[in-house]
Order: sequence, then C-alpha cells, then structure tokens
Amino acid sequence: MGFGVTFIWFRIALFVTVSEVQTVTTRVPEEIFEDILNIEREEKAERAEVIRRLLADAIKRWKLKRALDGLRERKMSLRSAAKYAGLPYVEMLDEAEKAGITLDYSLRNLQLDLDAVRQKAP
Repeated sequence: MGFGVTFIWFRIALFVTVSEVQTVTTRVPEEIFEDILNIEREEKAERAEVIRRLLADAIKRWKLKRALDGLRERKMSLRSAAKYAGLPYVEMLDEAEKAGITLDYSLRNLQLDLDAVRQKAP
C-alpha cells in the first residue's frame, strides 16, 4: 500500500507593505490535502490564501504556547511574553489565567502599573 503525497506550492507574504514573498514547498499527506481542498471550497478562497491563513494561525498559536511556557518556567515576564506572542498585555494576562499560570504579581507591581497608567492619562 503506497502513501499518497501531494505537492503544494505557495507563497508566504513576509511584509504587507513590501510585496516581497518567499516560496515554500512542502509535501503533505493526502488527508491534509483533502482538508485544504475542503476549506478552499467552504471559504471560496484560493488555495494559496487558505494555506497562508492556516500557517498564520498555526504560527500565532505556536508563539502563544511558547510565551505561556516561558511564563510558566519563569523565563519570561508577562510583558515580554505578551510581546513575543504579539498580544496586548491584558490579553496575555487572560491567556495566562486560562492556562492556570500564577504570576508573581506583588502590590509593588500593581503600584508601578497604576503609575504608568496615570502618566499616560491626559
């Protein structure tokens, strides 16, 4: 019994403001290819666009996981984890809570955050 492998050619936009793209070639099992075709039909989108969206979503989830791991292992601060994951500070705080990660957030940290907010207020 042979393995069905389909080649997919697509481009990933690296910079939106600069239309420079890189070509990535990969082999995928037939099952994944069928899933891509189904998404393509349901979304009424071109295959390359479907693959770009799927990759972007997977990369976003991967970065969030790495950021949460960094928080859990105390290798990252909440701010650096938020920056790494590409999330606003408050959203990263929510993600940490969902993941059951306790943060060493002291009264002093709260005071510093409140002072920072006051300085930004008009």
